[in-house]
Amino acid sequence: MTEWLPQLEGTWEIKGTTFPMWLSNKRKNPRITYKKMEKNAVELLDLVEYEAKGKTKQIKGIDRLTGEQFIWRGIGILKVLSSRWQVVTIKGDVLVIRFEKSLVTPAGVDVLIRKGTNVPNLRERVLTHYESFGLTLKESNELQWR
Repeated sequence: MTEWLPQLEGTWEIKGTTFPMWLSNKRKNPRITYKKMEKNAVELLDLVEYEAKGKTKQIKGIDRLTGEQFIWRGIGILKVLSSRWQVVTIKGDVLVIRFEKSLVTPAGVDVLIRKGTNVPNLRERVLTHYESFGLTLKESNELQWR
């Protein structure tokens, strides 16, 4: 098992992103909760939540670790959708993930912090030391901050 997997559990707030879904003002306060599935140590419940029109919306899926990346598959009506993503780096309360292009989403990156924490100067740290966060210069320049 990958050594960072236990650190992934919990709720993470998206602070920097290249993902169009989070760049419009229609969806606010995006966050992702990862929870280990009881039956399998390499499967996570993946719960994406955000606020839209005064209500909390959810997207549920299951992440299966395959090698160094996860394959996400939706639950329920979203079962027909899948995507691939990986942990680029996890440093304390900062998580960087990279996702591949899928049928309905472009490739991109998210910079997240653990819910309930404060990471001073996160934007400046990531932009100045992007390589230590596993990002390319192009990715760091494309990030938009919330």
